[in-house]
This record gives sequence, C-alpha cells and structure tokens, in this order.
Amino acid sequence: MIARAAAAEPRLALAFNFELSHGRHGAAARVEFHERAQDGPSPHRIALVALRGWIDRVAERRLEATLDDLAVRGVDQVLLDCAQLRHIDYRTAPALVEAVGRFESRAGGVVVCGLSRHLRDLFRLAGCESRLRCWPSAADLLEGGAVVGWSNAS
Repeated sequence: MIARAAAAEPRLALAFNFELSHGRHGAAARVEFHERAQDGPSPHRIALVALRGWIDRVAERRLEATLDDLAVRGVDQVLLDCAQLRHIDYRTAPALVEAVGRFESRAGGVVVCGLSRHLRDLFRLAGCESRLRCWPSAADLLEGGAVVGWSNAS
C-alpha cells in the first residue's frame, strides 16, 4: 500500500545546478522540482529556481530560456528565489519581467522571493517592479502551503 502525501507537504522530485554565465560576475541557478498533492487528477508541479551571483545579459537570456523550458515541461508555479542574487543589470530587467509574463500566460504563476532593497531599486529603476509579485522568502511559500494559488503573494 502506498500512502499519499498530505496536500500541504511538497515532495522534492529532482534538483540540478547550472551556470548562467561565467567570469568575474558569473551567475548560477539551482532548480528544484517539487510536487504537491491536490484535489484532482495531477499534482501541482512547483519549480524553485534559486539564483546566485550577477545577472548580466547572457545570464538573463539563459534564465529566460529556463523559464520557457519549465513551462513546456508542465511546471505550474515558479518560485524565483533571489536571496543569494547580488546584482542584476537594470537594462536586462525588462526582458526578464517579460519572460515571467510569458510563463504566467502559458503555464501558471511566478513569485519573486528574497529581493534585497538593492535589487528592488534596480527593478524600480527599469520601470518593472510593479509587474512582479514578490514575497520575502521562498521557504515560507514552499513549506507554508501558500504556493497553491499565490493568494498571499503581493
């Protein structure tokens, strides 16, 4: 007999790390796929994308491709964890926000978590901050069960 996981408990199904860019200001990401049981035929598929380093144009394009790939692979929701992200080139912010919008229109929701004041200012400088749904901590959303529906994100 196989016991079904409780609805609020996410199950880590797969994780991998990859580099978004190289050099002095390199960037990397860790993608974790989680599943959360729900009422209905299939579970929610959640991707936690934890970013590190410095997002330049090369890293932004790879991150954009990653979001597109997650949508194709049936991910319902993305938590974009920026707690370890040091900097983003403000000129790349609009393209990243557009990629988030494409994911949301095709697959589900995206919440940007852990933005420092510095990063928020860079998104604001690029005129994009108001288009993001932000939350202080990805762990709070993932563990607290608030991921489904994003009702608590602002």
